Amino acid sequence: MDSGPDDRPEPVMLIIADISGYTRYMTANAKSLTHSQAIITELIKCIIKQIELPMEVAKLEGDAVFFYCRKQDGAHPWPRVKQIIGKNLITFFQIFSDKVNELSRSTTCSCNACAHIEKLRLKVVVHSGEALFHRVFNFTELAGVGVIIVHRLLKNSVKADQYLLLTEAARADVEFPEQIPLHAYREDYDDIGPVKTMVYIPGGVAAVASAIKTSFSSRFAESWKLFCKLWFSPFVSQAGKFNHVVSSSYGVTKAGLALLTALLTPIYLPAGIVFVAFHALQKPGASHSHHDHDHKSDGSCCDGN
Repeated sequence: MDSGPDDRPEPVMLIIADISGYTRYMTANAKSLTHSQAIITELIKCIIKQIELPMEVAKLEGDAVFFYCRKQDGAHPWPRVKQIIGKNLITFFQIFSDKVNELSRSTTCSCNACAHIEKLRLKVVVHSGEALFHRVFNFTELAGVGVIIVHRLLKNSVKADQYLLLTEAARADVEFPEQIPLHAYREDYDDIGPVKTMVYIPGGVAAVASAIKTSFSSRFAESWKLFCKLWFSPFVSQAGKFNHVVSSSYGVTKAGLALLTALLTPIYLPAGIVFVAFHALQKPGASHSHHDHDHKSDGSCCDGN
């Protein structure tokens, strides 16, 4: 049975981590779309794993993670929580970048999705306000003006593919581990009015590939793990996760692709071992390397090509 909202709203920190370029990335043919789902899921999981208590996930929203932190949580002193949030907000970009580099480095597939992993970026929007908590079946839902504001801020005037955007209220509730350059912005919405924000654009965080030297066995293990995830992705249900970009005929197409995958598996898996071993023998970054060209200050790559 559903329960109504609490009598009074609570002060909360509201955060959305959104994958930039998601819609273009997901709009592809059946094979690429299946691989896109698997790759996006890996990136979403890496963000969720980084979230520390008292921050909690409210829900997954396709290409984004919506989470919150109750400011009146007696178990965690707020001065310490402000430090945790600040550290996580900065770390999200490095974790995301590392995962993008790992997936790009490990894939042996040349489909449209796998060939353009490096174009995915991360946007993080933060607002401090109030929210009502209520239960709908087994789900905790958040409602209120603060929730509306943080979602509206995903559509903004920032001309960058990767950034951290905080409202003035959020900036007062965040303590970063080090000083970062913040630029003042102002967003205007018809039904909300003006919202003053501060924006941090990571200086090439996503533009620099991981310089960690790995052994052949480590590279082989990474590539083989991703190879198996992508190869068997037609059998993995993504129901409810990406329906807003999947056409009505996609279910039939994916079923056909799953049948074809099952028939080819006894042949293709042994061949896959050879492909993966060959890929792992190559020097890291031999394919589209981040080192052979410059990136823009917003982290975008190859002039969008």
